Amino acid sequence: MHRRFYRANKPRRFLLLKILLLVAVGYGVWWGYKGYVNPTFDADKIYTDSILKEKTFTKMPVEVVTPQGLKLWLIEDHEIPIVSMAFLFKKAGRGYDAQNQEGLAMLAADVLPQGAGKYNGHDYHETLELNGIALGFNVGLENFSGQITFPSANIGAAEDILSETFRAPLFPDDALKSSKQQFLTALAGQKETPQGELGLEFAKVLYGNHPYARNPLGNAQDIENLSREDLQNYIKTTLVKENLIIGIAGDINSERASELADNVFANLSSKSDVEELEAPKMNLQTKRHKIERKTAQVTSSFAALGVTREDKDFYPLYIANYIFGGSGLTSRLSLEAREKKGLTYGIGTYLATDRKTPLILGQFSSTPENYEQMYQILLHQWQNFATNGVTKEELEAAKNYLLASYNLRFNSTDGLADMLVAMQQYNLGLDFLQKRNDYIKNITLKQVNKAAKRYFNNLPMEVSIGSTKVQKGEN
Repeated sequence: MHRRFYRANKPRRFLLLKILLLVAVGYGVWWGYKGYVNPTFDADKIYTDSILKEKTFTKMPVEVVTPQGLKLWLIEDHEIPIVSMAFLFKKAGRGYDAQNQEGLAMLAADVLPQGAGKYNGHDYHETLELNGIALGFNVGLENFSGQITFPSANIGAAEDILSETFRAPLFPDDALKSSKQQFLTALAGQKETPQGELGLEFAKVLYGNHPYARNPLGNAQDIENLSREDLQNYIKTTLVKENLIIGIAGDINSERASELADNVFANLSSKSDVEELEAPKMNLQTKRHKIERKTAQVTSSFAALGVTREDKDFYPLYIANYIFGGSGLTSRLSLEAREKKGLTYGIGTYLATDRKTPLILGQFSSTPENYEQMYQILLHQWQNFATNGVTKEELEAAKNYLLASYNLRFNSTDGLADMLVAMQQYNLGLDFLQKRNDYIKNITLKQVNKAAKRYFNNLPMEVSIGSTKVQKGEN
């Protein structure tokens, strides 16, 4: 999750950069940066040398039902005196903003940790810092999420300030005005970068008139008109108990975790009148959409139909995509376009497994004179992958890396709490941490190649931005 974290007196001068980055992240073009910095690795060597390759999670999460009727999943770990609580509210993301309030959820998340109840802005930030508390919120298309992490000895302070945040957010005038200005500045400069313009156009082509196609920063006029009462009403009517998922990890027992959840979320409304968004009718026709712009590089984003996290084809396609475009410099795409031909610094793909928009997403960049050749390499590799699939050696190398690297994501209490939320969100089961690597081990070559044939059979939809027409005399 990409959250903004707050501590006392933390400078907010980087907020504009974070907001602009969100535009890229929100539409899947973050990996273009990843392609430039991801080092070459030897998957077999990583697997052989890793002490984590056979690690399993001996402690299973437990489900706790609180006296207030809230449900949470908990992993106790008393080795380090840290506690982290992650939480997610369904049907509260920016896709649910009313048409005349676009930007509401994002603005609320930004101003929410600027004062609440008995804590004015200064007291709020000072309490976070003096108690070593990290608090952050994030808004996606569907969900509003957050996380609080703190030393277990300071649980009382963390509990109190977060409960006040949801019970009586102040949304101070100065903080609201400042956030509005930064959002408006970001909106005004959004199309100054090719990535920003590409992200906006890609969403429009893909989602059409659906709320998912809206500008992730909102609408300038709507943002100017939003009031403190609008933000308070959003918290009251949208962040409700029936849509809440909680994961807690760290130095805490089930009884105290239950108290923590109840004390923080007890004052929330029980139910919401917000109706579920219908899934968008995605435009995935094999077609090229070009945005002509004078740039040194042409950037291309592309999409094809994928699978949801719960789909039986998830693991076969997960492995197939890793081999095709998800493994950085060692992927099929990167080896062909970068290592052999030297046509790009970055190309890759990843899976977006949301229930409403399961996709294979990707991007590449090239100079204008190399763009057409790059695009043809993408199509050729895509078709070849569907026809011929992967080799036994590729499958084994991919499995080795995916098994060895899996446990690295849980080297922090934050990561475990996040995973507990995801496990509930996607119905993965309490025993997922113990079973995940077995799911990878048990996938066969036949299953992977069947998934490759099925999901890479149709060529992707593509949107590009840049000077795709090379002028005479240019090399």
